[in-house]
Amino acid sequence: MARRLARLVSVLVAVGGVLAVTGAPASAHAGGLTAGDARGRVVAVTPAVPGLQITAIEDGARLRLRNGTPEPVTIKPGGGTATPAVIPPGGELTWIDERATPDGRTVAAGQTVTWTVPLDVGGAEVTVTGTLVGEERPLAALWWLAAAATGLLVIPAARRTRRADLLLATAATIAALASITHVIGSTLAVESAPPAGTFLNAAGVNLLAWPLIIGGAVTAFRGRAAGVLAVCGGAALTAIFVLPDVTSFHRPVLPFEGPATLERILVVLALGLGAGVAVAGAGVLRKLAGEAAPGDTPPTAAGG
Repeated sequence: MARRLARLVSVLVAVGGVLAVTGAPASAHAGGLTAGDARGRVVAVTPAVPGLQITAIEDGARLRLRNGTPEPVTIKPGGGTATPAVIPPGGELTWIDERATPDGRTVAAGQTVTWTVPLDVGGAEVTVTGTLVGEERPLAALWWLAAAATGLLVIPAARRTRRADLLLATAATIAALASITHVIGSTLAVESAPPAGTFLNAAGVNLLAWPLIIGGAVTAFRGRAAGVLAVCGGAALTAIFVLPDVTSFHRPVLPFEGPATLERILVVLALGLGAGVAVAGAGVLRKLAGEAAPGDTPPTAAGG
């Protein structure tokens, strides 16, 4: 039974790894948002048009236009695949405009970059002006060190404690809670998509990892070795799927509804504890298998 469970967990981890490598960069960040160097905002609309509202949302990653004028508003070409576009009176459009978005741009800390987006409002030329303001990058090496130290602490701790199964279950549960909080914070940062769909998209493989960890932890606390297998498999998936979010160690503006430091701590816990539990679990499972071996030996036939 233990071997079958081990093979199942190995398959789940392998599938999660493939999904993380091939699909995670697009889906790990809720709403397709990514960490960046700058925040964007709209500064002015020239000339001012009564009823025309244009705002930068999601730290400037997207623009939102509400047309409260009696005329159609045309966004002129040059802003990517979403342009040109025509918004009728009373209409609304949220889009990514390459002329305005900070995504993919390198903006130095303290630097201000001005952008413009041209519009046509009932035949009149209107210009939207905005800025991208660069912010100070974090010390990435310190956050990588914190993640590595978090994972490495789990391995010797699991060797020294008498109930390593409970230690791994607790550490993996913390990693899962960190991952859940990270996904919720990322979801709340998105204004351009429905929350439910955004959450599911951001969770990805974690929808498999979280139940594995929580169910495995409950089973481990009941003294069953199968719980450790589930915990280790879920922890490995958690560590793999959070890898695209290590960009938070390098970029100052994060797609997260909350302090950037909190987001980095959550990534450290999900990555460090997830990897640490997965690595330490191999030794713990060998130990548990050794303890169970005498009871598994089949009795010899009488008179043999």
